Amino acid sequence: MKVGIYLPQIGGAASPEQITRVARSVESNGYDSLWTLDHVVLRPDQGSDYPYSEDGRFLVPAEAPMLEPLTLLTYAAAVTERVELGTAVLVAPMRAPVLHAKIMATLDHLAGGRLILGAGVGWWKEEFEALSMPFDRRGARMDEYLQVLRDLWENEVGSFEGEFYNTAGWYCRPQPPRRVPILLGGNNPRQLRRAGRFSDGYLANPAMLDTLEADWALVRSEAEAHGRDASQLQLMINRITVIAEDTIDEAAATLAEIKSRGFNHAIANLHPAADAEAVLAEFAARHLQGLQSR
Repeated sequence: MKVGIYLPQIGGAASPEQITRVARSVESNGYDSLWTLDHVVLRPDQGSDYPYSEDGRFLVPAEAPMLEPLTLLTYAAAVTERVELGTAVLVAPMRAPVLHAKIMATLDHLAGGRLILGAGVGWWKEEFEALSMPFDRRGARMDEYLQVLRDLWENEVGSFEGEFYNTAGWYCRPQPPRRVPILLGGNNPRQLRRAGRFSDGYLANPAMLDTLEADWALVRSEAEAHGRDASQLQLMINRITVIAEDTIDEAAATLAEIKSRGFNHAIANLHPAADAEAVLAEFAARHLQGLQSR
């Protein structure tokens, strides 16, 4: 199983110096990937409920500085050479697809082919409105969004013509050096079917573990229904544990359990108050190789 770590992205921990230390420590200690999450603007009177907390509150204070994920990954790409760089998750329908196809292809070009796109349809209606993007029919737009990315990233010249987007006749260069893996998060049945039809795998979070078997079965069956090889799909989970000085063994046990459930890739949080270099080195020395072994 691959093991990834979220980059410092929120509050005072997200300084250039700390981001560099974490990114380089993750790489030098043999971890597989670095990750970011996505919100552009925050406000205390949410309106919409966050679907993955008991009280509906989003977990980041509205006034906290929160770095833009693709910009942060580009910075991380410049201070690393090997680790993969991913979003978990990018709220795709609140971002313009052609522009962001270009941004992500540029990132991947500069990183030498290390981008992983974890994407979701989003939940915060008011944030969509702040970005002047429609919240309604975002699922239908997501279907086309994923096709636009593949069209511009992999075809000689764009050829997609849909209800919302049209890239026919357009070049979008540079194209990514490799096929960018796309994994979809969210456990709405429509999103699970979308993952089976369009993506390279499913990106769960801890709130979805109770229904994982049924959700993963739906993703795989939808893939087979569209003539795709379900055995090639990846199963990933984010935010599954927090690594700190006093949680190293506990975090390793959680990740071992996740590995036993068939996950291919798991992403952990690094506690913002932790001595990042020391904690990452100790966890790696004691547990990482065993988690990564087949």
